[in-house]
Amino acid sequence: MKLNNVIFHKWKDVLQERRFLIKVFITIPVLVIELILLTRFLTFIEFRPGIELYDPILNNIDSYDLTWFIFSFTYGSVLFGALSIISSPKLVLTALHSYMLILLFRIISLYIIPLEPPAGIIPLHDIMIEDTFYSGRMNLKDLFFSGHTAALMLFFFISKNKKVKITMLALTFIVACGLLLQHVHYTIDIIAAPCFSWVSVKIAKAIN
Repeated sequence: MKLNNVIFHKWKDVLQERRFLIKVFITIPVLVIELILLTRFLTFIEFRPGIELYDPILNNIDSYDLTWFIFSFTYGSVLFGALSIISSPKLVLTALHSYMLILLFRIISLYIIPLEPPAGIIPLHDIMIEDTFYSGRMNLKDLFFSGHTAALMLFFFISKNKKVKITMLALTFIVACGLLLQHVHYTIDIIAAPCFSWVSVKIAKAIN
């Protein structure tokens, strides 16, 4: 209860700051517009021809259906990461800006690098994404770079707590392994994701 009061008062105080409020009122509609554009963009790339990459790692492992394992770990990790920064309103705003930049980078990279899904892919049934970004269908070409990996690494880079950072790194590694075992992403999609996440957090911190 005492912790809840501390969090409440922190948010109450910061929401009285004019500069913070302006950022919030700009951030929310821009994020909504970006998500709408992403939904339409993903429809476009799904029906566009791409290139199938040679992946020596995926070529040497069988694919396994780990849908519910990946789903549970991903959203559980996001929830953990969000709760770890909820007591710092300005850090939450920085996280939102970082996520917006990740989405922007994904739109650009997906447009520049059209890929066909990896051989042996088992479609990842993600009800959160299918009912929103994927317009009720499964997308197989939402590849470079991995949004799941980038989103989880966001909390690793943004957190100031060493235990949270270690936990998020471990959770990200588990999810990344799951994505590869299900052949949902190429190895390069996973490797590149933390780089884009790091750049996004750096830019967001500079903005804030």
